[in-house]
Amino acid sequence: MENNSNENINVTTDDSEIVGNAVAYSILAYIGILWIIGLVASPEKDTAFVKNHVNNGIVLAIIGAITGVVGCIPVLGWIVGVVVGIATLVFAIMGIVAAAKKQFFTIPIIGDKFQIIK
Repeated sequence: MENNSNENINVTTDDSEIVGNAVAYSILAYIGILWIIGLVASPEKDTAFVKNHVNNGIVLAIIGAITGVVGCIPVLGWIVGVVVGIATLVFAIMGIVAAAKKQFFTIPIIGDKFQIIK
């Protein structure tokens, strides 16, 4: 893989790994709980490309759930909920764009610290 100017996005140089509907499953991974489709049902679930995006989708879903709980706390929770919610949405959009461009993606700040799918 070749590093792009942005350290969080790596451009794939070998498209032979990205076959079938891997891009579609990778995009779905960023939409709520639909990461389960890429993890369980997809025929491409064992490719590193799909695993990368499914892992990011799981991390963002966990952050979203925690943000929802924290957002129930008056005032401070609302502020934290809005800020983290917006950041989560931005990271999800960045992941969808990277998946559509057939690029590997690591969530900024926390992506390399949480590796749920190996």
